[in-house]
Amino acid sequence: MSGGPEDVIASGEIAFDLTQSLSRDALSVQSTIRRYHDSLVHFLRQRLRRPEDALDVAQEAYIRLLQYEGSREIQSPSSMLFRIAINVANDLERAEQVRRASDQVSVDDVELVADTPSPERQVAGQQELAQLKDAIRLLPPKCKQVFLLSRARGMTYPEIARHCGISVKMVEKHISHALAVCLKKVGGCQGGASQG
Repeated sequence: MSGGPEDVIASGEIAFDLTQSLSRDALSVQSTIRRYHDSLVHFLRQRLRRPEDALDVAQEAYIRLLQYEGSREIQSPSSMLFRIAINVANDLERAEQVRRASDQVSVDDVELVADTPSPERQVAGQQELAQLKDAIRLLPPKCKQVFLLSRARGMTYPEIARHCGISVKMVEKHISHALAVCLKKVGGCQGGASQG
């Protein structure tokens, strides 16, 4: 293969015109930045969701353009710069979408808990308390005494047995009876409320 630089050199299936390559100037990133900075920033401010990100995107585009410094393969430095800037802007938008999506929480997944019960729950609680007091007041005297020593004073069954002069087995029977009466009075009311 003889001839001058005008010859086309074939490499595999790719043909390369050596003359065209030699006639192009080497890319100067610094001169490209100086020449297109203002128009690039203006373009980015128009394109971005947050115009204040334009300078950051332009800076990142300049950094990415540096890898082509001195290249003779770039036909249009401005097109290359703007293409890189568009890619950086797209990357930024995708990252923001992911961040926004991960910040969102479905309301269905959030359990809302109030520090105070609702007015309805307060009224229901007062009614249940009144029913419970009535049930305890109607217990036989010894049963009521044993139940209150257990629940109000927090005494153990052996302590109650010694205090009342009865067996632990009898304490258990009194507690079981009192709980059954209270559950029937208050628990039956709750069961009816939950069904309706």
